[in-house]
Amino acid sequence: METTHPSWHQISEAVRRMDDNEYPIVQLSWKNVESCGEDEEALNIIGGSGAGFAMFEFMGRWQFEDPLGNDEEVRLWHSDQGYYCKRKNILADVGDALLLAQVYFETGSYEALENVSAELRNKQGSR
Repeated sequence: METTHPSWHQISEAVRRMDDNEYPIVQLSWKNVESCGEDEEALNIIGGSGAGFAMFEFMGRWQFEDPLGNDEEVRLWHSDQGYYCKRKNILADVGDALLLAQVYFETGSYEALENVSAELRNKQGSR
């Protein structure tokens, strides 16, 4: 389901509802397009609370990466075409995924997203 001009509450609920089968993806776009799929700069969130969350820009210019992670291939989306990524690209905590989604929702900026991602990577490295 696509929603034009969703509230943060709607986005938060959609991310919390994500699973790796029936609701495996949330896309956020700042552009005025018919579908988020048409926006190459949209933020894609794949996965769900059981498997973890991969977050990336469609064209691959930005992607969450944990430097302590590894290159093991993980399947995050089990239905339809599926989605595979490296373990180092997965956020396990829904709170961290929500934080990044909120930064993008509020700013539309990958620079702001990278700043918060660096803070998350530092936090994960200190665990």
